[in-house]
Amino acid sequence: MNPQTLVAIAAYAGDQNQVENNLPYYLHHGCTTLVLSPDDAPITSVSDSRVHCWWGGGKGWIGPHTLERQRIHMARMLEMDFDFYLFNDADSLCICPEIPSYLYAYPNTIWSNEVTDTNPAPSMLPKLALQPPYFFSRAGLEAMLLASGNLPCSYFTRQNPTDWPLPFPTECIDHWMLQVAEGASRRGIKHSTFRDGVSFNTKTPGEIDAMASWVRVGKNMLHSIKTKPALDRMIEAYRAR
Repeated sequence: MNPQTLVAIAAYAGDQNQVENNLPYYLHHGCTTLVLSPDDAPITSVSDSRVHCWWGGGKGWIGPHTLERQRIHMARMLEMDFDFYLFNDADSLCICPEIPSYLYAYPNTIWSNEVTDTNPAPSMLPKLALQPPYFFSRAGLEAMLLASGNLPCSYFTRQNPTDWPLPFPTECIDHWMLQVAEGASRRGIKHSTFRDGVSFNTKTPGEIDAMASWVRVGKNMLHSIKTKPALDRMIEAYRAR
């Protein structure tokens, strides 16, 4: 099950409770597990001693330094000798112990929860954001890191519309992941959305109900699970299949 796979989780010190809540569903894959965090807000250990912790890069949600942190963390993953990588944020997980076999069958594909980028500004890339979890082979990881040094052009404006509520996409990791995935195509690597993934908020009871309904019918690659009540509902829905 889950051959030669590293399970990694990107988090920061403020996510520690979230990581601990989700930890059984990182460890249930039976793989080496690594928590990656910034060096100015590190997670130095978790409750299970089997989990490795490493830190580098700067903390933050958006901005160039956060994109560099993502690159640093991915470079650390490449230093570890694995063939495949399941890369989570602290609010994403694969709910089934066995990572879906189709992901291993396409080692030249970078998988994620691909969602629509709603920013109305023009872009030279598909209007997508690549949200976690991510699954890719060693070849995919190598290609993305090579692309990070020469990113494909995307947005050619630098300003949001008036009153736009979200950060500009080029400041965000899920857009940077699109750029490096598109850049990986220069080396024969594609990207695709999970066949069994879902990504949206679980902040309200209605949102939790909606996510649980998707889990009940087979969604496995989940984002965003930020609270224990949301996680408990997803586990209940998974067991009810």
